[in-house]
Amino acid sequence: VVEKCTFCVQRVRQADGHYPACVEACPVGARKFGNLLDDKSEIRHIMREKRVFIFKEELSTEPKFYYFYAT
Repeated sequence: VVEKCTFCVQRVRQADGHYPACVEACPVGARKFGNLLDDKSEIRHIMREKRVFIFKEELSTEPKFYYFYAT
């Protein structure tokens, strides 16, 4: 459930660059995680180049969880 997810903050804050457990465990690489403030990050590339869907965008809650289409 996304609203209860903390993105494994304890793992992400470690100096050796761990990703959240769900990202590392995903067998097909469908989950992406990164710094939205870094223009050179993979996640920013996806946001620029892919079709991105924000669930319930009309509520203006400014989520940090986005869905993107593969094509």
